[in-house]
Amino acid sequence: MAPSRGRKWQTERGRTTIQQIVATKIPQWAGGLRDWQVTVIAWILDGEDVLCITATGDGKSALFAVPILVLLEVAKNPATYPGFWDQKRRTPVGLVIAPTKGLSANIVRDLQHPSWLLPYRV
Repeated sequence: MAPSRGRKWQTERGRTTIQQIVATKIPQWAGGLRDWQVTVIAWILDGEDVLCITATGDGKSALFAVPILVLLEVAKNPATYPGFWDQKRRTPVGLVIAPTKGLSANIVRDLQHPSWLLPYRV
């Protein structure tokens, strides 16, 4: 099925842009994102609701962290990503809700890693 007008991230160009941003901003992920992660991240960036159930260690954290990273990068460099910058997302904000303090602390620690979102505030 071809993406509708509002589904720019689900296009091949959108998926490639996601992968390029991740490769540039998180070089220690040598293998990059898994195909299923790129698909789900594209859905999220296109505003679709997602429920993802996978085993521990499968990479669910990337599903909230990478969209934030992508939106921050596109907002910071809109000319580099023509067609992806959205005036309404000039200052992207992410809200992550976790069920425990321990998991919350892990998420904050991971997002504060220098290779992730810095110099953005976590």
